[in-house]
Amino acid sequence: MSIQISVVIWTLICFILLMLIMNNLLFKPLLSLMDKRRERIDAARAKKAEYDRLSAQNESLAAEKRAEHEADEKKLIKERVEKIQSDRKKAVEAAKEIRQHKLDETREKTDAEEAEILSKLSTHSQELAVMLADRIVKG
Repeated sequence: MSIQISVVIWTLICFILLMLIMNNLLFKPLLSLMDKRRERIDAARAKKAEYDRLSAQNESLAAEKRAEHEADEKKLIKERVEKIQSDRKKAVEAAKEIRQHKLDETREKTDAEEAEILSKLSTHSQELAVMLADRIVKG
């Protein structure tokens, strides 16, 4: 068995031709497809990272808004409570004024009735004194 140079040369030429054909028809398209796939995967990872960042930012903003909303509601409730307390104090003061006014009216009425009774009593006592004096004088 001897090595024939012509067979080796033809084998090398066929191998090189086969490699060139495979490179153009198989390797380049396959590598291009793999590169495109890797780019899509990288883009998807970047989008997911951006989505995660935005989602976290959205959650923090939502929590902040909830806290602000709760603070606003607490403030509103506090203002309502203060208004109710203020209205209650005004109502109590008005009731006190009405009670005092009625008490004053009742006192005035009582004083007037007392004066009338004393006046009548004085008149009756004078009449009795006159009647008694007449009986003593006549009697």
